[in-house]
Amino acid sequence: MPDRGNDRTAAKRDKFGTDGGDAIGRAYRSGLLGEDGQRLMQTARSFHRAYWPMFGIGQIGCTLGDRSGGGGDGSLDRERWVVKTVQRVDAMGRDHRRAFDELVLDFNPDYGPLWLDTLIAKQSCANSQAKLGLALRVLNELAA
Repeated sequence: MPDRGNDRTAAKRDKFGTDGGDAIGRAYRSGLLGEDGQRLMQTARSFHRAYWPMFGIGQIGCTLGDRSGGGGDGSLDRERWVVKTVQRVDAMGRDHRRAFDELVLDFNPDYGPLWLDTLIAKQSCANSQAKLGLALRVLNELAA
């Protein structure tokens, strides 16, 4: 028998399937991304995968590899796309950037951000709804 983890892990998998390992996946599985949720989730995950090798602290290293290169795939086009996307998000304002970062870029493998957790638990307040709205405006702009 494969190890399914503890009861909390099993409950999380039952609730979110394979999308419970990040905030955007939990938002998608909870129906918070709207009718076009899968496309928004894919856009967010694509950006997350491109962003961190470029802007993460230090280069990606491996005991099997050499230390001659930096992170990422070395694609100048990809770097330009990431920088241009960051500039687009920044131009939308600080509140939009914060909400987007919390939903898409910040590492929240088990829970978080708090405003998303309250929405998923259906205990949200106006602030939680507002944060989701800001993040969705950014995602819809990027996915267009």
